[in-house]
Amino acid sequence: MLIRNFLNAELQEECIHEGRGLCLHKKIISKEDVQTPLRFLNYIIIPEGASFGLHTHGMDNEFYILLSGRGVYTQDGQSQPVGPGDIMVNAPRSTHGIENTGKEAMRLLVFEVRGQEQPR
Repeated sequence: MLIRNFLNAELQEECIHEGRGLCLHKKIISKEDVQTPLRFLNYIIIPEGASFGLHTHGMDNEFYILLSGRGVYTQDGQSQPVGPGDIMVNAPRSTHGIENTGKEAMRLLVFEVRGQEQPR
C-alpha cells in the first residue's frame, strides 16, 4: 500500500526550468513507486512573481493541475490566464511554462506520463 501526503511533504527550494525566482518543490511519487507509464507526480508552490521557465519535453504528456492561485500558462507561443481548478495539458514536444501573476502563491500538482514514439 502506498499513501503519501503532499500537503505535509518537506519542500525544497528550486529554480524550475530557469524560471524567475525560487519555487518550492517535492517529488511525491516517482516512476519507481508504480508500475504504470507515470514518470512522476510533484507538488509545487510558485510564489508571487515566480515562474517555470519555458521548456520542451519529448513525447511525454505533462499535466499541471492548478489547486490555488492565478497566473498565465504559455504553450507554443500562446498564453492564457489560469486559475484554481484549471488543468493544463502540455502536449508532446510542446514548449510550455507557467508564471504566477497573482497576489498569492500558486499551488500545483504536476505529473508526467510516458508517451510512445510514433513509427515514421
